[in-house]
Amino acid sequence: MPALAAEHANIPEKIYGDTGLAAIEVTGTDAAVFLQGQLTCNIDELSDSHSSIAALCNAKGRVISTLLVVKTQLGFVLILPSELRDTVADKLRRYVLRAKVQLAQDKRLAICGISGCVGPTAGLEPAQTDFGVALSPEPVIKLPAAPRFLWLLPESQAAEKMAALTEQQGVARGSLAEWRYRDIDSGLPWFGPEQSEQHIPQMLNLDRLGGISFNKGCYTGQEIVARTHYLGKVKRALFVADYSGAGLPQPGSTVRDLECEVAGTVLAAAAWAGSTRLLLVLQIVDGMPKNLILDGDNHAQLTLVSAQ
Repeated sequence: MPALAAEHANIPEKIYGDTGLAAIEVTGTDAAVFLQGQLTCNIDELSDSHSSIAALCNAKGRVISTLLVVKTQLGFVLILPSELRDTVADKLRRYVLRAKVQLAQDKRLAICGISGCVGPTAGLEPAQTDFGVALSPEPVIKLPAAPRFLWLLPESQAAEKMAALTEQQGVARGSLAEWRYRDIDSGLPWFGPEQSEQHIPQMLNLDRLGGISFNKGCYTGQEIVARTHYLGKVKRALFVADYSGAGLPQPGSTVRDLECEVAGTVLAAAAWAGSTRLLLVLQIVDGMPKNLILDGDNHAQLTLVSAQ
């Protein structure tokens, strides 16, 4: 889903102490086999230099949460929206059974963000390919589209390193609202509890982001995901839109066309610097959606800023 927003080319140098993301650590001799049976990506293709976006699905193929899977020396780190960490950890524990796997809601790890050319300023050499991982010495993960990176720091060191960049190098601090806005602008399908178990992975463009393997074998929800792929029956896809109305639309809000027919729903929303961006899951059966409005009293107009 190539983004059309011009600001991707001119993203400023900033650091973000809060990205709205949290971590689950998965370790043990059976960790890789265990995650291979639970997530949509191919765990065997991960390496020290390559992570992957993925989904954890229920038995009906609906996405409980999207995740970023990072391989480490001890096992794997799953990065996901903070609001869904406990839910995902509980779901995974139900499938551990006798496997030699340990799950920990890792609060020792700070998921920080950097944007623009902060990497060299901070003494880092980030990867340049999407979801590429560089050790500097902490993992730095390249996010899609704009030059933005997740920096995985020990919680005990994060504040000191952020302060050093601000005070000694003069790097500006960015807000959580801005980070979420840029996540949406890049088409990253993060969402909260309101939209959990509502969409299959293809509706969130996970296939386009390389987060679904169709040849790795079984995982929870795999039958529905694979059937949808091979029958070519994906009826919805993810889009980025600009919102002209007041206030911040709630996840799950209905999107309609000008004939008042239901066209889709709001997956996530973020406002920053006087602009509001939305992730929309929209019907694509009849081609590209157009003339969209948000359901409600004001019928505010929605303008797509990304191509499918």
